[in-house]
Order: sequence, then C-alpha cells, then structure tokens
Amino acid sequence: MASTAKPPIPDASSSRRAWTVVVLLVLFMMINFMDKAVLGLAGDHIRADLRLTDTEFGSIGSVFFLLFSVSGVAVGFLADRVPVKWLLVGLVAVWSASQLAVALPAAGLLTLMITRVTLGMAEGPAFAMANHTAFSWFPDRERALPSTLLTTGGAFGVALGAPALAVLITNAGWRSAFLVTGLLGVLWIALWLAKGGEGGYSARAAAADGPRVPYLRLITRGTVLGGLAAGFAAYWTMAVAITWLPQYLQRVHGMELERASVIAAATQVVGIVVMLSIGYASTRMTRAGRSSRAALGYLGGAAVVLSGAAMLLVTRSGGGAAFILVLMVAYTFGNSFFGLMQAAAAELAPVRQRGAVLGTVTALASLAGALGPVLSGAIVDAAGTAEAGFRNAFDLGAALMIVGGLLAAAFVRPARDRAALDAARRPAAAPAH
Repeated sequence: MASTAKPPIPDASSSRRAWTVVVLLVLFMMINFMDKAVLGLAGDHIRADLRLTDTEFGSIGSVFFLLFSVSGVAVGFLADRVPVKWLLVGLVAVWSASQLAVALPAAGLLTLMITRVTLGMAEGPAFAMANHTAFSWFPDRERALPSTLLTTGGAFGVALGAPALAVLITNAGWRSAFLVTGLLGVLWIALWLAKGGEGGYSARAAAADGPRVPYLRLITRGTVLGGLAAGFAAYWTMAVAITWLPQYLQRVHGMELERASVIAAATQVVGIVVMLSIGYASTRMTRAGRSSRAALGYLGGAAVVLSGAAMLLVTRSGGGAAFILVLMVAYTFGNSFFGLMQAAAAELAPVRQRGAVLGTVTALASLAGALGPVLSGAIVDAAGTAEAGFRNAFDLGAALMIVGGLLAAAFVRPARDRAALDAARRPAAAPAH
C-alpha cells in the first residue's frame, strides 16, 4: 500500500527559497509578456515600415500561436521526465534568440514571421512550466496565491515594460524594443542558474501517488472542460488585447503611442491588484475550509463573466473616466482565472502526470490565441470604419468570456473529480466467498 504520510512542514530556509523561486518565476513571466507586447506596441511602426494591411498584421499576431499549443503539450509531457530547471533555461534561450534576430537591421517580414513562430513555440509551455515548478514548493491548499503571482508577472511585464518600450520605439526605432527584450532573457538565465530549482513537495507526493490515470480520462473531467471554456475565452481576450488594443486606442480614440502605452500600463497596474486580491481571497477561502469548487470555480468564473460584461461597454462608453474604468475591468478580472485554472488542474492531476496535464490544459486554452488576432483583424478590415470593426471584434470576445465564465462556475469541481478518479484507480474488492 502506498504511503499516505503528509509532507513535512517546510522550515524557514526552505520557505525563503520557495519564495525566491517564485520571484524568479514572476520575472520569467514578466519577460514573457514583454516579448508578446512588443508587437502590439510597435504595430503602427511595423505596418508602416513593412506596408501591411490589418489582416496581414493580424496574421503576424496569430502565427505566434501556430506552435504555441503543440509545444505546450510536448514540453508538458517532457517535464514529467526531464528536470524542469533545464527546460526553463532552454525556453528562455529560444525567446532571446527570436527577439535578437528581429533586432538585426536586415530582418524583414519573413524574419518577423519566423521568429514569432519560434517565440510562440518557446513561450507556449511557459506558464504551465512556471506553475509546475512553483507547485513543487507548496502543498495544494497554498497554491492559488503563488500561481496568481505568476499571472501578475505578465501584468507587471506590460505595466513596467510598455511605457519604456514605447519610448524606445519612438526614439530609437521599433527594432530597439526587440533588442532589449532579448537581452533581458539572457540576464534571466544567469539568475535562474544561480538561484532557481525545484522543491521537494512533488517528489514526496509522487511516492504516494498510486497508479497513473489515462490522460483522456483526466482531460475530460468537468473541472478541466469547464476550466478550458473560461481559459479559452480569457486567452482569446488576452491575445486580441496584446495585438490590437494599442492600435484601438490610437486609431479610434486618437491617442499618441506614449499615451496609449501609459493607459495600457495603468490598466495592468490595476490588474495586478485585482489578481493578487482574487488569489489571496481564494487561498483564504480554502484555509477557512471552503471547497475548491467555491474558491476556484465560483470565484474564477465570476471574474471572467465580469470582464466579459465590461468588455461590451469598452466600445460604448465614449471617453473619459467611464472608458478607463470599463477598460480596466474588461482586461483585468478575467486574467485572474489563469492562475486559478492551473491550481484546479494541479489538484485534480496525479503528481507524476501534473506537468503533462498543466501543459495540455494551457495548450488547449491557448488555441484561442491562434484565432483571436487574425479573426479580429479580418473583422476590422471587413467593417466600414475602424470604430465599427473594433466594436464587432470586442463584442465577440465579450460573448466568449460570459459563456466561458458561466461554464467554469458550473463545472470546476476539483475535489469531487479527484475523488472520482481515485476511486476508479483503486483495485476492485475481492468477491466474498
């Protein structure tokens, strides 16, 4: 019989190391999102320099996701066999090479297309692998906050990086932003090799994990399917915002790039507060004995629905304070679901299969990123005006968010699904004689 002993409570030194690793992983996610955001921030400059239509530019945003999902699944399965410390080094090395290649003076449209594919291939597994690493330092009930912190890493990357990158783009050309983000990746690798690593919770839990569960059975549980519905919608919105929001602010509201980047950054600062608050609330709920369904499904689903409702108002609120308010709600609350989705999937999956499950869940949800930017570009092109086109594109995202959030609230039930999986794994009782 497998041991059921609980992992020992970590001492102060291991706790400090755990939070040091979390800080490094937050920096990892910051660079990840700065890499993504460069394209949207430099969009007008790139379109003018390379003479692109909206549909063509949207295609550049979408090719980023061409291998995003495939690599997410592949690296997720690899993480159950290879030390994730070295997987993270490899991923960031590819990010940096992709960004630095675009910084070369001779790089044109073909280089930009190819490097967005390789960047997406390397960033596809990033969030799942960061969570997989962080979870090795914490027990189930403590994971919502670390995972939420990793989600805020993306918001920090945009909040801090967007204004700085906008200044670079305006004063030193759009290629300079790719150069800086590439060099930041190289610096992170050096820090990770010095201080990074995996914790002991995964190894101890794996020893008591029991037999493996068929992956099809894992990913067809209600928790995963409900989480995927909301995660798909949230990824759609995020990918569209990264590619198109700066241009929406410039083309519809007549803002200069610097002002648009400041508004985007301010939105992300609010998002950091929102995501940390929701992650903390989720952790407090589980510590107080509330079910993971309430702390992850109800709370996360409600956040996604709220963002969707606000998104309907983004193109209908005119300008001024009302516009800024709905913009902040639309592009912040839903993002908090990413961390909760990872925590829910991690609670459901056996530890030895966690990397593969997290990678697969993230990969499937992120398929939205391959569709959202290019379809939104086509919608803008097809409309009579940019204002009408952006309204139609954002309304589609709002509908996805509202439906996805409701499905998450209804079906994300990690404890019940894990109990059902455990019961199916137990050997059948011997018949009485």
